[in-house]
Amino acid sequence: MKLKPETFDLLGIVTFPFILVVAIWMLNTSQAPPLWLKIIFLIIGVLGTIIDGTIVYIKFIKRKEKVFG
Repeated sequence: MKLKPETFDLLGIVTFPFILVVAIWMLNTSQAPPLWLKIIFLIIGVLGTIIDGTIVYIKFIKRKEKVFG
């Protein structure tokens, strides 16, 4: 089985929301990480979710609509 790059976006669509949730949690609590690290996690989470979500939608969901529609 040959893996295409889009296959790894399925992992990213799970990973980036996790990073986003952790970043939001860190921003709402008074834990030890510095503010700049919290902001970087937040930016990575938001951008990664948008990018991977778009790729997964185009490559997997939208393609299935064309096949069945």
